[in-house]
Amino acid sequence: MGLSLVATGWTPDRSAETAYRQALHEAGLRAVSRVVATGYGRITVPFADRTVTEITAHARGVGHLLPDTRTLIDIGGQDSKAIIMENGGLVMDFAMNDRCAAGSGKFLEFLAMTLKLSVDKFAELAYSSENPFQITSICTVFAETEVLSLLAEGAAREDVAAGVHQSIAHRVGQLAKSLQPQPPVAFTGGVAQNRCLVRELSRVLGHDIILPEQPEFTGALGAAIIGYDELKVS
Repeated sequence: MGLSLVATGWTPDRSAETAYRQALHEAGLRAVSRVVATGYGRITVPFADRTVTEITAHARGVGHLLPDTRTLIDIGGQDSKAIIMENGGLVMDFAMNDRCAAGSGKFLEFLAMTLKLSVDKFAELAYSSENPFQITSICTVFAETEVLSLLAEGAAREDVAAGVHQSIAHRVGQLAKSLQPQPPVAFTGGVAQNRCLVRELSRVLGHDIILPEQPEFTGALGAAIIGYDELKVS
């Protein structure tokens, strides 16, 4: 199996081409019989045979890895999604926040940069906090101002970082609660590697959260499964 993780950036078509070539090289292949693209920029991938939404792809991927999952949370770079599913990946209902950055990975990344930290260091700092500050702003710019004001007033960085994580967990948790989520609850996407956010989401939802192995590849796996299934019936 070949895996490759490349930042999408402003040229998703080029990023997809780079990831595709790297994955082929790692797998020892020159080409594959079918390519299914998913995620933001999927329609710009010129060599894709078809495209599928992230909702469909993540549900199929986690349905393969964790077939008992009934509620799926996916926090992407641009949006967040809650999915109700059954039967190993069948989507029954979903809710999506794609109009506000406050519940997305980009919000987390931006505020980590405000503290001059990587996202990984930001998460570990937040995890160590015992007295999180409440972050009330949902606008990224206003949240940055709020964070800087708290730091200027002497707030500990770990407590401010924890407040940011709680803010994201609250917004994503409210999105999920609109669907009356049932356990088991799974969390996919690159943000699922953030153990502080996993902890806070679990608290908000009142359920343990399970993670697939390498959650950042769950959507890609789901797209690959869809392509494989289509080849079998063609």
